[in-house]
Amino acid sequence: MINLNPTIEQKINQFILETQNKFSQDKSATLASYQTEAKTITQETNNLRDELIQKLGELTFSDPLPSRGELEKQIIAHTDQLVETINLLSTGKISGISLDTLSQKIDSLVATITIVFDANANDANLPELEQKLTAWQTKIKNTLVKFSATVELQQKNESLIAELKDNLDKYSSIPEVDEPFEKLVKEFKDNFAQLKEASVLFKILDDLINEIKARDEVIKLNQRIDILLEKTQEQVAGFTQELDREVQGELARLITILGIAQVELMNISKPGDIMQVKSVVDAGEIAIKSLIGKPNIILAQRLRYAARTGLREIQKGIGFTLLNVRDNFYHSFKIPTKVLIGLVLAVPLNWLIMNSPPVKDLLMSLPPIINSSNQNTEGKSNQNTEDKAINFRLLILILMTGTLGGAVSLLTRLQDFDNPKNQKYDDDLLPFLIGLTKPILGGSFAFFILLILNSNISPLEIRGGTGNKGNDTYLYGLLTMAFVAGFSERLIPDLINQVEKRVTVEASSTGQGLPPTILIAPSSAALAFNGIQEFSINPVGNYTITISPPESGKIDKNTTDAKFTYTAPAQGNAGDTITITATSDSGQTAKATVTLTA
Repeated sequence: MINLNPTIEQKINQFILETQNKFSQDKSATLASYQTEAKTITQETNNLRDELIQKLGELTFSDPLPSRGELEKQIIAHTDQLVETINLLSTGKISGISLDTLSQKIDSLVATITIVFDANANDANLPELEQKLTAWQTKIKNTLVKFSATVELQQKNESLIAELKDNLDKYSSIPEVDEPFEKLVKEFKDNFAQLKEASVLFKILDDLINEIKARDEVIKLNQRIDILLEKTQEQVAGFTQELDREVQGELARLITILGIAQVELMNISKPGDIMQVKSVVDAGEIAIKSLIGKPNIILAQRLRYAARTGLREIQKGIGFTLLNVRDNFYHSFKIPTKVLIGLVLAVPLNWLIMNSPPVKDLLMSLPPIINSSNQNTEGKSNQNTEDKAINFRLLILILMTGTLGGAVSLLTRLQDFDNPKNQKYDDDLLPFLIGLTKPILGGSFAFFILLILNSNISPLEIRGGTGNKGNDTYLYGLLTMAFVAGFSERLIPDLINQVEKRVTVEASSTGQGLPPTILIAPSSAALAFNGIQEFSINPVGNYTITISPPESGKIDKNTTDAKFTYTAPAQGNAGDTITITATSDSGQTAKATVTLTA
């Protein structure tokens, strides 16, 4: 198995070395205190031995008691052995004699001495000496138990450190949870809990284990990515037909993201970062599977966005952070919200554009929209400056009115943007751009309306005529047309087509001016079923007459070139509207409507 993090072995060695140092310090301190304690109890034992031997010389021995000499030999031999054992334990070494054997010898010696004391009960000093002997018996046995238990634990802990190092070198979390290893770690923590700064040591151990698990998770993720890419390659190669271009693009982006994830896995060690990459791999795997077979493009795109932003969170650099902020803006808001944000930004943006020096210079150079009624006599120069300022403000007013029309148009259709059946945007930035540009486009349409209304090729005319430009009716009509131009998406293209046709006719005809506008009179009529209505058409010419809906009546052009008749259908619904359209050879059109009555 490849170790994707070569520093783990070094960290294991550092942890073991630090543990051994702390353990050695604790062991040395404990044995130092035990050696002091051993000197004290050795001195007490020797003093008691001398006192007992001296006292035995004053006592009377009779059968079945042992002789004085035998008892003295036993006292000397046992106490020497006890002193030797205690001193040996205080240096951290185990005695060759078991603790139970020593305990039995102590109890046997004390019992024999007590029997001798009982046989000499007439000695007044014996009770006090017997109490000292009993106290010494308890103390020496407790000391032996404490020293022996400590030395055994120290030796066990030394073996435990070596065993832990060996297990850390071999430990892997990939196959399954290693219960013996977890038991070993628990025993280690229990045995070393008394060490100074044990909590710090345990935290290092836990971090080390987590890092090993993270290394194993990196290995598993790399294996998953390799298997996924290999399967994807096999599945794509097995298709008999070429994949859809959009599916190909999504697969390419996902494979690229997974490749970047593998590179990042070589450079990370924090468990949090590794789990972040795991979520990226999970999302990428589901996205690729959603593209194989019957593609689910939207699901794949959303998962790709999540994988891409998740991968950037572990990549270093302010650029990745800014890209995530951008993508979160694109993908976290619903489409109507994006449109509304673009709409809010569009109005001030259009205002800045119109007041920018280059645009302002161009607008100021245009002829006046309305004739000035100012009779200022202070000078022609001042008059022109004031007229230009008034004209510029009117232009701004007209352009902003068109902008307002475009904004209102979007607001009235805002709910339609949330309907996936009506609106589909492959690019998440597009709704924002629509909200940003539609009002600006409305201002541009308003400017176009201004141009054609003040030209000699306009198919439109504001009521009251354009001769008196100082007339308020003309100005309000101009603002109304500006708003309608910004609001309606169909008005300006139709208007441009009409102007284009008129210019085309002019270029291909006699060159004596544009043809007049086609008119049908009356422009509207109410007609009963089977009723007949005569219409006149001006100018006289060759026209194609059509009705909508088809088969909703009959057209008769066999009267004159200037007239035609319409016969209403025999049946239908009262209130239905029939549209009659006359189209000239040059493409100009005129319309009239008929409303059916009962």
